[in-house]
Amino acid sequence: MNAIAARVIVIGAVVAAGIGAGLYVKALHADLDTAQLEAHDARETVGRRDAQIADLQKQQRDHATQLAQLEKTRQGIAADLAARKSELEKLKRENESVRAWADGALPDDVVRLYASPALTGADDAAMRAGNGLHAAGNVAAP
Repeated sequence: MNAIAARVIVIGAVVAAGIGAGLYVKALHADLDTAQLEAHDARETVGRRDAQIADLQKQQRDHATQLAQLEKTRQGIAADLAARKSELEKLKRENESVRAWADGALPDDVVRLYASPALTGADDAAMRAGNGLHAAGNVAAP
């Protein structure tokens, strides 16, 4: 083989190596671009997740505050109820007419009202049959 042929082979090998290196670099750039895009997507996903977590934590704090307010209101209502019951018991002990009224029987209309299926949850057959509650003063049985 002569020197020119050897040079052509070496130049061909160098050109082939250069093309191969260029293709390899191009493939590496494509991989880098893909990795950067995936990293960007991952950062966005983490950002959305962090925002959701922050929203849920805020909701939890708001619910805890609301629960505390409801409990405070419930305690106030319970205290008012206890005070009213105590006052009623005191009035019953002190006043004979209040004691007689409180210990007396309920009027018939009130008894029928409390016995209605709408309040007791009983079968509403009487209501379906057209035998609803009677007007006050009408004491006829259904």
